[in-house]
Amino acid sequence: MILNKISAVITQEQESQVIKLFKEARTILGFLVSLTSIVRIRLAKLSRGRVDFVDTSLVEAKTNPEYVPGYFTLEEFVEDVRLKDSLHLIRAELESLAERIDDTILLVETEAYRKSRLFYKSVKAAGKAGEEDAERIAKELAYHYKGQGPSKDSNNNDSDRQEQYETVLKDEQKEVSP
Repeated sequence: MILNKISAVITQEQESQVIKLFKEARTILGFLVSLTSIVRIRLAKLSRGRVDFVDTSLVEAKTNPEYVPGYFTLEEFVEDVRLKDSLHLIRAELESLAERIDDTILLVETEAYRKSRLFYKSVKAAGKAGEEDAERIAKELAYHYKGQGPSKDSNNNDSDRQEQYETVLKDEQKEVSP
């Protein structure tokens, strides 16, 4: 029996709702920019030490406003640091969500692939037993494996690869077996 680690459905309404929320976030954060790769390379980056430098500079500028240059205001400096901090919090939440989505996609794709392989093996067996439709389906599915695995006219090194391949298949079958 196949272990199904995730069983969920996203309705069309839920999908639309999530996409709408992302679009709303883009609207709310309408000031966000897109930089070219050249501009990204040329901009100064904040390492952890430089983040502390910025935060300490802000504290010192607030307590010693007489040293703030005339070409920018202290209020604008405060806003920039607050915006930096807010965007980091938002990005952390977004990255956490993205990582969970990526992990879920990986798990669901793995489950779908394993089930596809089991179906393929079942169809191949039915085809060998003389079922015409199964034979047709097996040939159609076999096309997706064309050019994969060891070649038929290979030397002894390929027999080692074949053994490794068979070991991996056996391990996968153990994972799937009850």
